[in-house]
Amino acid sequence: MKKLILVILLSFSSTLFAAKTPATLKYPVDFLFSKVLEKKHQTKNNSIPMPKIFFESKTPLKQFQDAIEKQWGMRPDVFTNAYALENNEIYILDDSSYYEEQKRCMDDSLVHELVHYVQVKYLNWDINDESLEWDAIEIQTEFRNEFCKL
Repeated sequence: MKKLILVILLSFSSTLFAAKTPATLKYPVDFLFSKVLEKKHQTKNNSIPMPKIFFESKTPLKQFQDAIEKQWGMRPDVFTNAYALENNEIYILDDSSYYEEQKRCMDDSLVHELVHYVQVKYLNWDINDESLEWDAIEIQTEFRNEFCKL
């Protein structure tokens, strides 16, 4: 009986402390960006620097917090998908279980943040306009339906 309890406890604790398995992009960033530009009726402008992309598994939480705090007016407790306008950086969750549970792929999250980048850098829209979120969600959903078949 003690052995059985020990085996159960070890199994449970290994689940609790198991490392997250990073998700990977299915498509190259250039392809994702081209799809966003297409949806926004824009052409690539090489004079506008592309945002640097940071994945959760390789990025300290503090870096994400520092990058997004001023924009959001608060310091987030957890890492999430976001475009940090001031630093021209994109932060992406890459925990494969998150995408499996949500029935999504990481690519559509990156597409969403690339839409925000194009909205601000190409179209000069105000990042604080709430309608930008709906625009990004619509393009993300269209991309997911076409390219993220699970």
